[in-house]
Amino acid sequence: MPISRFTSHFLRWALVPAAAIGLAGAANAQEFTIKIGHIASTADEDHKGALVFQDYVQSQTNGRVKVEIYPGGQLCGNFRQCLEAVQIGAIEITGTTVGGAANLLPELQVTDIPYMFPNDRVAEKVMKSPFMDKVRAAMLEKTGTLRLMGLNNTGGWRDFFTTDKQIKSPADMQGVKLRTIESELQVEMVKLMGGSPTPIPWQELYTSLATGVVVGNKNGITDIVNMKFHEFLRYVTLDHHAYMFLFWWMNDTALKSYPPEIQKVVIDGFHHMTTVANNDPKYTALSAYEEFRKAGGVVYVPTAEEKAQFVDSVKPLKKWFTDRYGMEWLEALEQAIADAEVEIAAEDARVLK
Repeated sequence: MPISRFTSHFLRWALVPAAAIGLAGAANAQEFTIKIGHIASTADEDHKGALVFQDYVQSQTNGRVKVEIYPGGQLCGNFRQCLEAVQIGAIEITGTTVGGAANLLPELQVTDIPYMFPNDRVAEKVMKSPFMDKVRAAMLEKTGTLRLMGLNNTGGWRDFFTTDKQIKSPADMQGVKLRTIESELQVEMVKLMGGSPTPIPWQELYTSLATGVVVGNKNGITDIVNMKFHEFLRYVTLDHHAYMFLFWWMNDTALKSYPPEIQKVVIDGFHHMTTVANNDPKYTALSAYEEFRKAGGVVYVPTAEEKAQFVDSVKPLKKWFTDRYGMEWLEALEQAIADAEVEIAAEDARVLK
């Protein structure tokens, strides 16, 4: 992937503080510094997970590793810039949604095909399935430096939030200027429903809602409230069209430069990070919905008939995807989902035995 002018500039200035940190670290017996750069707010589950990673890695290495966290786009303003920074080693770790990673691995958009995941339990099984091993191998082969270290849910499910009218069916979507992530599949989805898709970076969405550049968004409730988007968004339709995966990427060269005992601590740190971040939205969503309603927000759950209309409207997306990327990735994900459902059925049977 070509490195942008932003990243070239970033590398030049980032190496100066990195060198300074290295000198200070030598005096304090610090051997390695791991920088985590992400675009989420400090109230976000991804940042909470990063804090757990920081505490675990620093404590378990007795200070040999220093972990620095830069939230809110301090080091990189959007997912693409964050991934580029990890690629060149200016930072070691970042987290992105599908929209960020799809610039490098467009096949990953398969996880955003609407209505694929029936519930959280299935999605959580898929996170640790051979399908994600396939993602890890493909991204490493494509980039040479980006290693998938773990996943978590980031904010719940993608639902439709709007400023001025409730979306109850695809007919209500006609002409609605809806913000999407930077993903061709997401753009095509909104088009199929009759909306007007508008890809906008996360850090620019508040202003875009305030000025009417867009009048809707596809996100989870915790992200909406954490970023104060509910100051403009008044309606949400809980159609749960996509599960919000957050992919954590690490610079492979940095990881492989650590001695084995530190590599082990880092891998364990990602486990603790993603466990916390994955479960946090399930609890914080309770207060987020309460705050949304207190601000005048209206929550709507589609009827079975309305949900069927949404599902029918986007059925062409599977063909759209396979026409571009073949059947391999779709079949791999469908197999992972089927395997997850079998595992869950067996777990339930043991409980009821």
